[in-house]
Amino acid sequence: MYYSAIGIISIIIHLIINHEYFRNKEDKTEVNRVFKLYIWVALIYYITDSIWGVLYELHIPTILYIDTLLYYLTMAFSVVLLCRYVTTYLRLSTGFGRFILYFGHVFAVLEILALIVNHFVHIFFWIDEDTVYHAYTMRYVALYMQVFLCVLLAIQTGSVMKKAIGEMKKRYFTIFLFCVEMTAAIIAQIAYPLLPLYSVGMVIGIIIIHTFVKESEKENQYRILSSIAEVNYSMHVIDLVHDTVDEISAKNEVDNIIDNRRTGAAVIMKQVMTAVTQDDYLERALEFTDLTTIADRIGDKKTIATQLVGKNIGWFLATFIVIEKDADGKATKVAYTTREIDEEKRQEERLIYKSQTDELTGLYNRRAYEDDMLAYPAIPPEADFVYAAIDINGLKVVNDELGHAAGDELIKGAADCLKRTLGNYGKVYRTGGDEFVAIFFADEEHLEYIISDLDSVMMEWSGQLVSSLSLSVGYVTKRGLENETIINIAKLADDRMYKAKADYYSRKGIDRRGQAAAHKALCDLYTKILKINLTEDTYSIVNMDISEQTREKGFTDTISGWLSGFGKSGQVHSDDLSMYLEKTDVNYLKEYFKSGKSSISIMYRRKYDDGFKQVAMEMIKADDYKESNQNLFLYVKNIDI
Repeated sequence: MYYSAIGIISIIIHLIINHEYFRNKEDKTEVNRVFKLYIWVALIYYITDSIWGVLYELHIPTILYIDTLLYYLTMAFSVVLLCRYVTTYLRLSTGFGRFILYFGHVFAVLEILALIVNHFVHIFFWIDEDTVYHAYTMRYVALYMQVFLCVLLAIQTGSVMKKAIGEMKKRYFTIFLFCVEMTAAIIAQIAYPLLPLYSVGMVIGIIIIHTFVKESEKENQYRILSSIAEVNYSMHVIDLVHDTVDEISAKNEVDNIIDNRRTGAAVIMKQVMTAVTQDDYLERALEFTDLTTIADRIGDKKTIATQLVGKNIGWFLATFIVIEKDADGKATKVAYTTREIDEEKRQEERLIYKSQTDELTGLYNRRAYEDDMLAYPAIPPEADFVYAAIDINGLKVVNDELGHAAGDELIKGAADCLKRTLGNYGKVYRTGGDEFVAIFFADEEHLEYIISDLDSVMMEWSGQLVSSLSLSVGYVTKRGLENETIINIAKLADDRMYKAKADYYSRKGIDRRGQAAAHKALCDLYTKILKINLTEDTYSIVNMDISEQTREKGFTDTISGWLSGFGKSGQVHSDDLSMYLEKTDVNYLKEYFKSGKSSISIMYRRKYDDGFKQVAMEMIKADDYKESNQNLFLYVKNIDI
């Protein structure tokens, strides 16, 4: 019975060392799938070997013959799978590797055919009526063919091993030893047919592979996870199938939250998130870390993440990373990591603030204004929405008579007054040199108080260079104009502001009608008038046909992008394009005007419906131009009449 005893011991050892592979339904790689098939076939082989010894002792020839057939069949399949495992692990795509695979399959087919023929003519083995086992020629041929295959595998593995380095060299050496050990076991089985030496060789080989290859791979995976964990606040591996959690790393406060390590992963996750997350973000945190839905939410993605705020660490990034999936592609094991991003978030907020803030006044800038305007059409009609257009009176006079430092003081004084009054109820933007917009919410009664408060603050203001401040304000409430677009509301507010400005100059005894007429005549002469700021790469439209404001003609939200896009869109004649792009480059213009030039003229041919016509583009320094804030006027005129 020693024969069966060795087989049973082999089964027990096999199940112990490979229990994870038998339990795991998901095999991510081809090499793992082949190895799993190999250990299943090996298990069947051990079972047939164990039964063989019992049947041999009990003298049951018919069943012993069937068991021996299964024994050799499983041996044939194990040889094919061994060839596939080694060549797949070595990533052999050479002719020699393909030959080994081909030879392994040929061997299996020949052995199966030989076993079929053996039923009629004894060429492989036979069990006589006295239960005596007889080995024939084909049995030895089959075993010698296996020796030949194992030698080929050992040679190929040794060749690959020489070129490898580090951990992979050790793994290849282990497979080399496995091939050598199996060669020795098969030769011993040839010499002693009634000893279970093939089983002994196979179980020793699988122990070698498990100890020095599979455990090494698992250790390597753990090292990778540990490396990732080093840059994270905490990291846990969660088995979604078995509802377990393994800690890779965690800060003490996270570690101390978990009262019972035997608690399920879903309960632990809820405990941790409730304890560490600020109340305002707790609902989002619990939804994101809900382990009952995580597999569906991840889907075919590799990671999902969200930003949360902790009670002790501020902003942190919570991430699920897929480690394993089942045969249907559904996540079965994930890593949950948290990483502190409080400083990154603050830096991001500083960058956003800087990009949306006017440098001189600290108010929101034109870019922020244009971004916010996209959201305002969604405001409900019943909301107490107010749009106010504001302009400083007499800024040009102050600049001309007292200098730009006084003008800047006036602009900052206006911004301060608007911030102290209107800024308490919404947002205030500086959209141009002396132009402001306020968007806020107030009912009619409160609005009167706000405007009165602005007047009082404005009247009390006095600077070091300028003694007084005057603002023209035009405001529109959305009530009664529910169907009007935000653009029309803004235009109406502008009209009311200009009327207030006209009234101001009329009270001062200044006739601005001539200026208005001159402005209209200028607008009629030029097809496009813009006020541009080279420093901020922005612009405001003074006069331009709406048909010019299309993406097809390069229209965009920056002056550099617009000028470049206009030329590259085919609107400028190809012969003039190189010159046009050079002279309208914002960096070129910055240096040009810093050199002391007050204007520039650019002649080129542009595309119209009836062909290309000559046009002139002129850029002139604005009154509030200075090197640190380069404001210009841009004019375009058709001269091909």
